[in-house]
Amino acid sequence: MTNTKASDENRQLNATDSRTASRESQTIDATDDRGGSILGHIWTSIGVTLVLGTICCGLYPLAIWAVSQAVFPIQANGSLVKKDGTFTTDDKQAVGSYLIGQSFSASGYFHPRPSAAGAGYDASNSGGTNLGPLSDKLINGATQTPPPPATASVPQPAGATAPAPATAPAASAAASAPSAPQVASAPASPPAETLAFDGIRLRVIHYCLENGITFKLYRTKPDGTRIVEVPLSKYQDKNGNLLDTKLVDDFPHPPTDPTDKNPVIAADFATIIPGDAVTGSGSGLDPHISPENASLQAQRVANARKLPKEKVLELIKQNTDQPSLGFLGDPGVNVLMLNIALDKIAPLGATAALPAAK
Repeated sequence: MTNTKASDENRQLNATDSRTASRESQTIDATDDRGGSILGHIWTSIGVTLVLGTICCGLYPLAIWAVSQAVFPIQANGSLVKKDGTFTTDDKQAVGSYLIGQSFSASGYFHPRPSAAGAGYDASNSGGTNLGPLSDKLINGATQTPPPPATASVPQPAGATAPAPATAPAASAAASAPSAPQVASAPASPPAETLAFDGIRLRVIHYCLENGITFKLYRTKPDGTRIVEVPLSKYQDKNGNLLDTKLVDDFPHPPTDPTDKNPVIAADFATIIPGDAVTGSGSGLDPHISPENASLQAQRVANARKLPKEKVLELIKQNTDQPSLGFLGDPGVNVLMLNIALDKIAPLGATAALPAAK
């Protein structure tokens, strides 16, 4: 009797659980829309895209521009510098930017480091040479010779017709007649060899000559052993200008040199040449040079401007930017600001005036 009663209770509990589960299932089915409609998701995505696009591509840049123009107008407009050394937001008054280097070649100006950005310090084409430290082209330079010009055919006058074929008697008479002397055409002169890339060795020599740093040229064996000193005049024209292509050709080029070549190298420098004086930066736009580089140029600039060297060294110190936060990076001399400071106290002639910003 007891077992029968327990069995009936179990059946009632199972029936109750089944009815409860059925009702819950019906409730879930009634409220489940299976993730919503596709069209609803599309409209939601479009709305989110429009809102985020307006914020990220419109309101945020506009807010940043407004704040920068109000709080940092000089920096926001490129840190442009006028001829008197003050900053400006007017690019028509600017002679350069505090942040971007530019080329100087006159002897009365400090020269920046080499640049591979376009034709040199081209802010629209920044970059380096992408040559590695063991590159023969980077170290020793390279020359190029254009292909010889194609032989041009002699054009016939307008309206001229080809001669008619000669008859047999005429051909016989022509053969027996004395032939006219043939004038040999002058051979075309071969194309001149030009400098394709200067290289560090050639830059070092130019830097030394510009700044009065003594050195010697040596003819060497392929292993670098010095054979004999070579006079520099062998690589200069009658005006004293360096024959760059001849020097580059005589520099060592290990990948292609014949085994019997005795290359030329420069050595015995009076002082160490700073690396930034003969190598470009990664961007090609670095406005700074090292204090060591500036110090080696000081005497040349002092002579050109008829200033005491001590005064030039003082200006170098005044225009040296210290490392950020006192420890990030190295000290650097801003070439543009230094040259502007020089123009203030000892202007050069009109032919060597500070170049306008491009």
